[in-house]
Amino acid sequence: MQQIIFLVTSLEGLHKPNFTKQLKQAAQYQVPLKVLVALVDFEQNWTVRQFIQRLGQEDARLANIEVVTLADMVAEMPGLALTDQERGAVDLSGYDQRLFADQKEQVKRYLKDGHLVAELRQENDETPMALRLYQEDQVAQIETFGPQGNVVGVTHLEGGVPTTSYLLNNQGQAALRFVRHQRMIEHVYNLGSTSALSETAFSNAKQAVIDAHMTHRQRTRAEAANGIDHTEVINAPETYYGVLVYATYHRFTDVFAYYQTVLDRVMTTETRLYIDLAVNPIMSARMPHQLIFNY
Repeated sequence: MQQIIFLVTSLEGLHKPNFTKQLKQAAQYQVPLKVLVALVDFEQNWTVRQFIQRLGQEDARLANIEVVTLADMVAEMPGLALTDQERGAVDLSGYDQRLFADQKEQVKRYLKDGHLVAELRQENDETPMALRLYQEDQVAQIETFGPQGNVVGVTHLEGGVPTTSYLLNNQGQAALRFVRHQRMIEHVYNLGSTSALSETAFSNAKQAVIDAHMTHRQRTRAEAANGIDHTEVINAPETYYGVLVYATYHRFTDVFAYYQTVLDRVMTTETRLYIDLAVNPIMSARMPHQLIFNY
């Protein structure tokens, strides 16, 4: 075994007790140990770094874990220069400043006529982490910095919701673009007559779908069957991101298709791979010949 890679696709997965447990067990093999951070919210890279750093302070075996982000992976890739509108850079030198600090980090707020214009989040050594730009008191853009102080990501938001994100190379050009989409997903539930789901808010959602999509005869038959095992179908919105690689203009329909190509670049036949159990069905289907361990 040449190396061990832990793929992190969400903060929920990172904070699972089993993640830390598996990480400590993997450290016993005394081979290079990497945490590959694959997060569309680039600012969360800092949360992962800080989490791994704390583990290293608590356990010397984890002190040399290499944290690799998507920004690291595209640092040397060709890119496309962003327009001024896409980049959205702003000069903050003329605004009033307020500094808020605790033992872990600082937040510097920039004000104009009493209104919040920008908010800079930084470590106590003044290493910048993220800059939030505001319009009418709502976040309109987030710039994320790398450990060296350079901007590695730009995210645009509408109504406080991310819409488009750019991952930048070392020249400040866009190497990747992530675009947020939504689609309706059909969830099928097999419920028993004593299922607790029938007594929760799920019941209201279920009834709304029944009323909207069933005829009177179908509703009558469904109500008559109440109390026996049955299947319920609920439609719910799902958020996903499409990915564009500017070097090749190759499009990926979702981030997991892109994550597979990232893994192909860093893995060898002697690599042990750990992924979050929550995304195992997705990743294992894309990598049918790869032995995958879960956390």
